[in-house]
Amino acid sequence: MRPPDLRWTLAAVANLLLLWLTGLANHHLASAWFPFRDHFTGHLYLGGLFVTFSALRLDSRNGWIAVTVTGLLADAMTPVPFGTSVVLLGLAYAALLHGRQRFPRDEPLFGTVVALFTNLFLFLALSFFLVGANPSPARAWVRLLTDLVLSQLAIALVTPWFLALQSRGFELVRVHPETGRRVARADY
Repeated sequence: MRPPDLRWTLAAVANLLLLWLTGLANHHLASAWFPFRDHFTGHLYLGGLFVTFSALRLDSRNGWIAVTVTGLLADAMTPVPFGTSVVLLGLAYAALLHGRQRFPRDEPLFGTVVALFTNLFLFLALSFFLVGANPSPARAWVRLLTDLVLSQLAIALVTPWFLALQSRGFELVRVHPETGRRVARADY
């Protein structure tokens, strides 16, 4: 009997942890005191990180499952129409999966660049979809630009840690992320 494949589960659990930590950070940003609080309450969006590890390191089947489960969890936890995150994360994953053979997938710096561009795409796509629901869309773009800058700074700071966390999770269960084979500690 073949053991169950844990790769998509590990990626989805790490993404759920990041989604929870982002929610905590957003809660503290919203309740923090700022001199211009009436005009500014920051909001972080780290959706680019939900796709990066799965697109760069997992095989396509496990990556699709991890991204779909993450999108469903994000849709359940964020105030967007259900299915929005699944579709946007799926599009970003498909674009990265298409060109990943040409990428240096093990490089943390390259993972950070991929996460930054993916997050930029996801943030802008989500903003264009949802800005029309705002009572004053023109003023919303100033806030969205501020949130984008904050989110990109957070992505640049958090990506090396998050990619290392996911790699360490695979190392602890002794599974190679790309092949799914059991490996000894020295072989990872």
